[in-house]
Amino acid sequence: MKHKLKLLTLLIVVSTFAFGQENKILVSQTTVKVNSLGSEELYFGFDEGDEIIFNYELVKGKDLKEIEIFEYPNASIFMDYKTKEIKDKSIIVNKKGIYKFKFKNSAISARICKVKIERIPANPEVSKFNTTVYWQTLRDTNYYFVDEKYLISKDTSVVPFGGKRVEEVSSRNALNGNPNRLHIKATLPENTISWSYYLGVGNNAESVFKDAEEKAKKKVAQLNTASSVASKLAVIDPTGSAALASLALKGYAEFGVTDNADNVKYWFVNDYANAQLFMAESGFYAFDKGNGPLIAKRMTTPLKGTFYLCLENDNFKDLINVHIRMSAVVLTEKWGVRKVERFKVKTWKEPYLK
Repeated sequence: MKHKLKLLTLLIVVSTFAFGQENKILVSQTTVKVNSLGSEELYFGFDEGDEIIFNYELVKGKDLKEIEIFEYPNASIFMDYKTKEIKDKSIIVNKKGIYKFKFKNSAISARICKVKIERIPANPEVSKFNTTVYWQTLRDTNYYFVDEKYLISKDTSVVPFGGKRVEEVSSRNALNGNPNRLHIKATLPENTISWSYYLGVGNNAESVFKDAEEKAKKKVAQLNTASSVASKLAVIDPTGSAALASLALKGYAEFGVTDNADNVKYWFVNDYANAQLFMAESGFYAFDKGNGPLIAKRMTTPLKGTFYLCLENDNFKDLINVHIRMSAVVLTEKWGVRKVERFKVKTWKEPYLK
């Protein structure tokens, strides 16, 4: 009886082995190149009860740092280090799913290996199981809010600066010993986008300026009457000048000429140090200069900070009176904060079986 039982057991084992060998199905037979300090991955699907037969042989390189087989996504079921060959490694699949075969190289040169993966189905009914792994792109959109600054309004105004003034500049041979040079400090208003100046010498310099002022005011009134849109030059400070506003905004104003007036030499310098060099009649840097009885000009630099106007009277006998006006175009922006919806799209790929 015992002899018959042993014989039956042997027949079962032999038949099982024979079934396995006869039903061994090739999943993949390929050559894998693993680049320097890189890794390569192979993905295949297996059914529950399958037996995986894994063979690996290194054909180029000393060894491969790491070989690992995962039950997707990250459950490790087999690992080997610094090996050149793995022969008929058998792994039983506990549940249907995707399995990842990872080959990792830590060397600075590439590794080339031959890989053969087979499966032995648990029974003939699942022998046609599709081991191909397919990939799908998934997206997840995350909505959120951020604070965003936005422009509520923008206002342009023309603001006088430096003061309305008449400066007396002595002659080169003044009996009182006063120098024929002087400098004036001026500071531009915040948010200046352009500015203009007027320099006039002589008794009628003020009347020339007033004539230009009247012409500019009439022009502004005509524009404002003709249209309610932004034909207005700007909001002009009550203490300011329409002529200089027009000059600073448009680069144009109708200034006349002075009668038999002396000239004034002038320089605009960036800082006090250059102003002192001017006073000492030494070399200095100026960002604008000129010479004449009457000058009106639009400026677009500098647009912030303090500068100095330097004046010189080159007359040997007579002092001069210099009428000075300066106005700046100031752009004032009013900003608010509002909630704005944004979104981020996270995209990734996931494997699946059919």
